[in-house]
Amino acid sequence: MYTLKAENRNTGLKPKQLRRKGIIPGVLYGKDLEESLSIQFSRREATRFLRTNSAGSKVQLVIGDKKFSTLFREVTYRSASSEIEHLSFQTLLAGEIVTSTMRIVLLNKEKISGLIQQPQAEISYRTLPAHLVDTIEIDLDGMKAGDSIRISDLDVAKNPNIEILDPLDTTVLTITEVRKPVEAYGQAEGSEAEEQASEA
Repeated sequence: MYTLKAENRNTGLKPKQLRRKGIIPGVLYGKDLEESLSIQFSRREATRFLRTNSAGSKVQLVIGDKKFSTLFREVTYRSASSEIEHLSFQTLLAGEIVTSTMRIVLLNKEKISGLIQQPQAEISYRTLPAHLVDTIEIDLDGMKAGDSIRISDLDVAKNPNIEILDPLDTTVLTITEVRKPVEAYGQAEGSEAEEQASEA
């Protein structure tokens, strides 16, 4: 579990002012908290965290001398740039079922000669904190054009501790054959006809 350090937010400054100082605002909420906690992170710490974590990741949040087991809920970016705008976290309770998403990661894509079509980038599910999954890896090695994978084909769909919320017949990915543009064939045929005419 990733450990992320945070501080109580300086409420005397607006979020825009914080970001100008290299500080990213955030929030921690949950049923076990009397009220949501306004927190903040250094931009460097937040950027490093996001390199290896995404929404759905389990995170130990350290605020002062307190530690919270949390679920990383959301990151927002400024629409005009890729600048981090805000981070959201939810506290986790051992016996409380939570809804989350797992990100689909494809391995060995470079070994596929066909075109990879991935209409499903993540899967929604529900489970207890002990069984949270932030990513699911699919090894494409050995797959060929015409092959496809549905959610029901994944091991996680057979896990009795996890309730998949998306339809099990949802297509995760398909491998299709790479075809040359029709124009290329037309140009090639035209070139052959010209060569034959010149030879005649």
